[in-house]
Amino acid sequence: MKQFTLIIRLIIGIILGLIIGSYSWEWVGTKWLMYVVVFGRSILKDVIQFFLPLIMVGFLSVGIADLGKRAGRLLRFSVGLSYIYTVIACLLGAIVIIAFFQLFPSITDIAMQKIEPRKLPPDIINLKIPFPFSASLITSMVLGFVLGIGMTWVKSETLMNVLRDLRDISGEMIRRVIIPIIPFYVGFVFAQMAYKGDIWPKIQVFGIMLIIIIILQWIWLFIQYTIAGAYVKQNPYPVFKTMFPAYMTAWGTMSSAVTMPVSLARGKTIPFMKEDIADFVFPLCSQTHLSGSAMTITISAITVSLLIYGTIPGLLPLILFILLLSVIEVGAIGVPGGSIMAAWPVLVGVLAFSEDAMGLMFALFLIQDSFGTAANITGDASIAMIVNKKFGEAAI
Repeated sequence: MKQFTLIIRLIIGIILGLIIGSYSWEWVGTKWLMYVVVFGRSILKDVIQFFLPLIMVGFLSVGIADLGKRAGRLLRFSVGLSYIYTVIACLLGAIVIIAFFQLFPSITDIAMQKIEPRKLPPDIINLKIPFPFSASLITSMVLGFVLGIGMTWVKSETLMNVLRDLRDISGEMIRRVIIPIIPFYVGFVFAQMAYKGDIWPKIQVFGIMLIIIIILQWIWLFIQYTIAGAYVKQNPYPVFKTMFPAYMTAWGTMSSAVTMPVSLARGKTIPFMKEDIADFVFPLCSQTHLSGSAMTITISAITVSLLIYGTIPGLLPLILFILLLSVIEVGAIGVPGGSIMAAWPVLVGVLAFSEDAMGLMFALFLIQDSFGTAANITGDASIAMIVNKKFGEAAI
């Protein structure tokens, strides 16, 4: 349950940010706090963005190269099904949330309230931490794809080892540096937005979105298990009951990687599940099947776009966003917050999200991250059911 400290720290950061942003300029002797907020947000944003190119290149290149080296019918089918499920989950989330805003225009009116913002104090220190090669996030993503595909052709073990080390370093940086500072960064973002006076209407919409996200994740699990049950001609709901301990473990740890041994053990108790299929699919899907998290990111992106820019993304950018997000989520990091970190390039590059938008994305995603992770890991069994039916005793 240690990972829940992240949510607690995040909530504390949001509350303190709202208090500081709303009242510090009015209280005697506290005006200096907003100067700290402006500087703190600037420096933490640079720290986070410094590591993003390393994360994109390391994880994408190794993930693609590993898939290429292990390419086989079973692997291609399992990863392909994970990708298709992720795309469908994102489309479902997008359709439902857009329809919701259309059906309840009063929610849209709250989100689009225009308030004359108060001007922020200047960043008096202005310390910047640029990435050494000035690599954009989209450039880093493309470089990861190029290196990954290239290594499947040239079979360079030396380069592969270097990129694996880069991936491992990036993973440790996420765990030890980025995730611990996220509550501070989000707190600074909320402080600035509260200071400018346009945060309270957004807070009202936040609560509604969290409820919708959790309900949709359960609906998506029902859809996944129904599809799997129809394909294998078995009642899928006893399987869901079998996997419920894995759901609770994922909910408590907020980590697919940590929960994987539990999901594998539970998966092997499914009566019709072949042990070699379970040994292959559950570890693989713990890293490649993140449809619950991807659905959450899609819903959050549409909501934040409405909150910040007053409009929903256009159809073509939204479709491109979903297709790219689904690819990236296949290689997302199995640690708390890994999904939203991996999604940063498409949020900034495709939807042109600002710092305020990314701050809201972090808050909305991380507060529900335990439910998203639980949906991911529990849905793995539905994929395993289909793979088990299709391949049976086939060699892996």
